[in-house]
Amino acid sequence: MQMLDGLIVKQAVRDVASKDPDLSNEAILYFHSKDFSDLCFRNKIDSKPIVQSIKDLSEYPIISRKQIANDIASLIDHHFARREFV
Repeated sequence: MQMLDGLIVKQAVRDVASKDPDLSNEAILYFHSKDFSDLCFRNKIDSKPIVQSIKDLSEYPIISRKQIANDIASLIDHHFARREFV
């Protein structure tokens, strides 16, 4: 389940950086949803700094957002992969 949760968060981060404004806005809303809160609770993750980071990310120009989103995706992979073995 944790691996799937990691993939969901990673895709949502990438969607925030999308050129499609509707997709980007939908992804931003996901980070404010009960589903995201539940995912964080289930994985013992504090959602507040993530939500703030997503807000900050959404304010960058699109080109910068893509690179930052990829960097965040790598961190997500590392975090959830490490948790799979705990």
